[in-house]
Amino acid sequence: MKVEYIARKVNLTSGVRDIAEKKLARVEKYFNDIIDLRLEVSQERHLYVADIFLKGKDFSLKSTSSNKDLTTAIQDAIDKLEMQARKAKARLKDHKRHGSDVREDTSRDDAGSEPAGGEDTPRIVETSTIPVKPMSVEEAALQLEESEERFLVFYNSVSDKVNVVYRRADNNLGLITPEA
Repeated sequence: MKVEYIARKVNLTSGVRDIAEKKLARVEKYFNDIIDLRLEVSQERHLYVADIFLKGKDFSLKSTSSNKDLTTAIQDAIDKLEMQARKAKARLKDHKRHGSDVREDTSRDDAGSEPAGGEDTPRIVETSTIPVKPMSVEEAALQLEESEERFLVFYNSVSDKVNVVYRRADNNLGLITPEA
């Protein structure tokens, strides 16, 4: 693995380079096809800033760390990069594993916990509580447009009932009102 070093306002000694290469070897075990690995070190006032760029065939990672000590900044940046590499590798593995028929895989995993209704019976996977705030339909629509959520449950102050405003596939909004 060849590492490209770029130092700005910093003198990189061979000891610092050796430490960086030993730590970067841990990152190399996650990916075989690393195309470019660049370590940029600079000094800004009293802090050393270490930026690491890792580019591969199907991925690119970047980590940054700053510290008063040069080697600590480099080691922290490498640790962050290793964590990102671990997550990226897990994502790639998970993506490849679920590339086949997903239903077939889940039926094997959940065979003991399926309800008596059969395979097509939906299960409740997650439950959460949502605060229901009193507001008008227009206020709810504005609040939903400002947020990244797909729906908003609110207490309609005009009709005194719980309503739901949701995003439709055509980027318009829909309103669900209960029947009495």
